[in-house]
Amino acid sequence: MTPAPALLAALLLGAFALTQAANPARFPDFYIYRLGSELAVRGESPYDLAKVRVRVAEQFPDPDPTPASFVNNCGYFLPPQAVVLFAPFAALPLGAAKVAWALVCAASGFAVARVALLKFGSAPPLTGPPLVSQFLPLLLLLNFLTIGVVMVGQTSLAAAGAVVAGAWCFRRGGTWSVLACGLWAVPFVKPHVAVPLVPLAWFLFGWARAAGVVAWVIALNLLGATLAGGSPLFLREYLDYLSEAHRAVMFNRAELNPEMTSWNRLLYAMTGVLVEQTALVAALSYGVWFALLAARCAVARARPSGEWALAACAAGAVWCPQVLGYEVLALVLVVPWARELFAHGHRRWGALVVGALAVQALSFQMLEPLGVTLHRPMGAAAVALAVLCGPLCANRST
Repeated sequence: MTPAPALLAALLLGAFALTQAANPARFPDFYIYRLGSELAVRGESPYDLAKVRVRVAEQFPDPDPTPASFVNNCGYFLPPQAVVLFAPFAALPLGAAKVAWALVCAASGFAVARVALLKFGSAPPLTGPPLVSQFLPLLLLLNFLTIGVVMVGQTSLAAAGAVVAGAWCFRRGGTWSVLACGLWAVPFVKPHVAVPLVPLAWFLFGWARAAGVVAWVIALNLLGATLAGGSPLFLREYLDYLSEAHRAVMFNRAELNPEMTSWNRLLYAMTGVLVEQTALVAALSYGVWFALLAARCAVARARPSGEWALAACAAGAVWCPQVLGYEVLALVLVVPWARELFAHGHRRWGALVVGALAVQALSFQMLEPLGVTLHRPMGAAAVALAVLCGPLCANRST
């Protein structure tokens, strides 16, 4: 695959992002992320929910707000490291900051558009039908899911792009690995989604790289806590705040948000049983997921390919914790494994994975009138099952 299709797709997405940057009603989530850094730099806590909502109401006025309105269900919930990462945008006027974020979207889009070329191990790059290879970048970027992420200014596109770019840097080795660790720390602005990156870094690149990612995350959070609260110990206050404030947002409740991708949303929709996703429940979910992955490898008596491991990481990130539909964009990291499945002749498994990914790219608003409201968690479940039951495409036997 030449870079031209990926570049074209990224430019088109970037042009769309720039048009959204010019619209005062767009990038509401980015506005909040930037606001958090702006408050912290001024010595104010970004975790003052009332203050954040007043500012949001000024920027996005709602003359007749309801309990479900955005202005009544917003807040700054990112960890302190986000204060550091969004500080450069806070240093710019809002209009310029939105343009800068649009450019970040374009750069991240270029990385995501090249995700299919990620290859681990010594095998040669995978090949496929030329037509598919040329159109894949456009399909990955110009769909309802990716466009929706851009419109609201969410972080999932930047996170996926950072993972792809970081993997490329890891492969180069040397001092590039330092940059790679920093890039893989970026997704930890949503730590419950990024947890699998640590074991993935260990599996693909060794314990030193995994430790490097953890070190970056710790350093960024300590610095952010110092900016936001005057001391690294402010991290404790953040955790206390998060456990209380997060549940007050209707969008974060599994019984109310049909676009959640996690197992507890599917459980509630199918049985009416609600399991609230506390930090402990999320940790237990990941524990079960990693145990199942280890059992799958043990049964196969083989070391799986890096592509499978990357897919397992992405599947766990959208299935184990309680996440909104925007985070399902992480499943673009399954694409290298899907290509590997076809290359090794596992066409049925490959078709299943591609189908599950394609479903996620469809708009909820388009499917809801047809009575389809579970395509997000069902698609995530299908990918998770494929990872656990499908071929490992193992590199070598143990």
